[in-house]
Amino acid sequence: MNDTASLAIPHIETHPIPSAILEEIETFETEAMRTLAGDISTDLFKPFRLQYGIYGQRQPGVQMVRIKIPFGGITANQLRRVAELADRYATGVGHVTTRQDIQMHFVELKDVPTIMRGLAEVGLTTREACANTVRNVTACHLAGVCQGEVFDVTPYAKTVAYHLLRNPLNQSLPRKFKIAFSGCAHDCALTPIHDIGLLAVKRADGVIGFRMVAGGGLGSTPRIAQLLREFTPMEELIPSIEAVIKVFDTLGNRKNRNKARMKFVIDKLGFEEFKRRWEAAYTAMGHALPNKGAIALLPYQDTPPALIMPTRNGMSNGNGNGNGTHPIGHETPCDMWRRTNVVRQKQDGYVTAAIKLFMGDITSQQLLFVADLAERYSNGNLRTTINQNLVIRWIPADRLSSLYEDLASHGLADPGAELVEDIIACPGTDTCGLGITSSKGLARALAEVFPAGRVPEELTGVDIKISGCHNSCAQHHISTIGLHGVGKRIGEHVAPHYELHLGGSVSGTATIGQMIVKLPAKAVPAALSHLIDVYRRDRQANESLTKFIARKGKAKLKDELIPYTIVPSYEEDSTFYYDWEGEDEFILEDLGPGECAGGALEMIENGILEADQELYQAKLLVEKHQYSVSVNKSYRAVLAAAKALLVTEGLEPSTDSETFTEFNSRIAQKGIVPSIYRDLTKKVGDLGPKETSPESAREKMTFAKGFVEACRAATDQMGKDLKLAAVKEEQLPSAPAPVPVDVQPVAPASTGAPVYDLRGVACPMNYVKTKLKLEMMDAGEKLEVWLDAGEPIKNVPMSLKNDGHKVLIQEALEADASHYRILVEKVEG
Repeated sequence: MNDTASLAIPHIETHPIPSAILEEIETFETEAMRTLAGDISTDLFKPFRLQYGIYGQRQPGVQMVRIKIPFGGITANQLRRVAELADRYATGVGHVTTRQDIQMHFVELKDVPTIMRGLAEVGLTTREACANTVRNVTACHLAGVCQGEVFDVTPYAKTVAYHLLRNPLNQSLPRKFKIAFSGCAHDCALTPIHDIGLLAVKRADGVIGFRMVAGGGLGSTPRIAQLLREFTPMEELIPSIEAVIKVFDTLGNRKNRNKARMKFVIDKLGFEEFKRRWEAAYTAMGHALPNKGAIALLPYQDTPPALIMPTRNGMSNGNGNGNGTHPIGHETPCDMWRRTNVVRQKQDGYVTAAIKLFMGDITSQQLLFVADLAERYSNGNLRTTINQNLVIRWIPADRLSSLYEDLASHGLADPGAELVEDIIACPGTDTCGLGITSSKGLARALAEVFPAGRVPEELTGVDIKISGCHNSCAQHHISTIGLHGVGKRIGEHVAPHYELHLGGSVSGTATIGQMIVKLPAKAVPAALSHLIDVYRRDRQANESLTKFIARKGKAKLKDELIPYTIVPSYEEDSTFYYDWEGEDEFILEDLGPGECAGGALEMIENGILEADQELYQAKLLVEKHQYSVSVNKSYRAVLAAAKALLVTEGLEPSTDSETFTEFNSRIAQKGIVPSIYRDLTKKVGDLGPKETSPESAREKMTFAKGFVEACRAATDQMGKDLKLAAVKEEQLPSAPAPVPVDVQPVAPASTGAPVYDLRGVACPMNYVKTKLKLEMMDAGEKLEVWLDAGEPIKNVPMSLKNDGHKVLIQEALEADASHYRILVEKVEG
């Protein structure tokens, strides 16, 4: 498929494909050909295809092929085969992922079996790189050479990876399952965000093993893994992992994909009960029997090349990273590369050099060249990193200058590898069917804010990660500066936005970053520049950006960034309605029905954001002595926040008075906000007198800010079920009886169930109203709901099914099918 001239491929050493694997590939080929012939549907083929590591793309008719690279270890010989296949059947580009895999894009389905055979001949596979399986087992790319490691986790990661590959235990899990190994407390492999995380430890008696955590994960509901075993002996490593997988396989939610990860099993059971189930599974699987012997580790050959004349500490200038003597700002390009991309190994005389790949991409020609370099300067082994780079280990330190010249000759000597300027971005809308925004386009725009090799030392340890949707493929939740793409409707148009998360980290312990504010895509570079300026202005002595974020707090950082959230109308500036590098106006692709709850959450978030923006303007107006207008803005902030919370009650009041009345009866009187915010009509009043004193304006602004914070606190505790909890400030009166909803007379062709007429009610409010009505009913009761054609009948039934209810009937009410009815049976959640 690549339009460039064919590569001159050096000799590749191949081996016969084992018969079982060959049969596996032939089975895939048969099903792929049947799909192409139309004998089976693409929907039926999809889960089978995913099991083999083949993803569909947002572009029709082509596939993404994901190659599984356990612990990131790949040989020069294997890399040449990847280059050959990418050039012949894909775009001539390989993409290194945050799970250390390598992907090829725009592959035709008919060519996938040929690619599978080519990979199998050199010991590579795509099997279980996707789907509801154990995904690629990751590990630190410095394992075995790191100065601070407890021991080399490489053989353990490899053994676990291949033990689980094609394992019957792993073929049909409720959802994907991720495992990572780290060799020291610095935790480069990010164990706390994995379903199973294994951290190397050594007991006081010198025996080595693993600290085992379970239940981590990111996505739309991030969780930090919890401690399962303080010390896991090596002979119990695989049995312990198998028992966790067994519990997940048995108890995982197979009805609702959005609640299917292991972290939700733990949420439901509680960790102590989960641990008890794990112990029971461990015994039931026979692992507690005494005949279990020592772990049989798979070999991994990583013999270093011979040193000719090793220098002191392996570095020609005695510097820990091998950089030159020039200060930053006066460095040569080679000095800069040495300083940022080279790490001294624990073995004297050797270093590891990172090859910075811009967002993980590398051409076929470059792959071939890197394979040659790995054999010329090292032992022919390379590793991919979770930050989307490649590293060559075991390089004699006195050969670094020559290696740099060779890398530079092929555009592979960019400085800043694994540092803040090495921005991580998922493919986003370039190829991913779930992508909302162009994460790669934004990353390119941010390259001007964080220039490679020239970012000041004060930002050491900072990282930036960009995901094109909430699924966190770029791991934005655990980044110092994390961004994930969303869309926001403004009038008749939609503008690409990013939710900004600050303060995430993993270093021995893990911290999930706080969502601070939603920024239009085009304002992100300016907003981050301002954030760095604020850090430099207000930081304390020797305070890192991460510590500054924690000390400053969400509210103050939000205040600083609110100006960057404001989007001009399309007529004022249409560029805000185009994504980075986008040639067409931004639209939200149809990502499938059944997302009503997500739409309601977005309405709530947008309402709170509107309140923040009104407060920001109120503050500016006070400073400009425009007190009456400031009071109006404070009033509008209260109104916007109140409306946001009323979405949870399925209400969109049309007047201010109705908003405050409904808020009082349905929200305030239930104790969801502190009692000071009851009876807003009296406390907020009208828009205020024409002449207002500075004191009065500030007083009303303070009240409004407190109210908005109370509403935000309520929504922060709310999940996708849209339930709000009462605050614990005092003994609050019981909630009033629910306001009755008018039920229409039973239609002539009666189902025998009460009718809820939601004709004329748009998404997602029709879903919220139905959800609330069902909550007032008993399990097994039925409700007939009338809906408009179009989005309502497309989305609401699927969303109710996602909630676990049964949709028994779905049919048109009239001959012209302008309205529909569904019959829903409530199922106890």
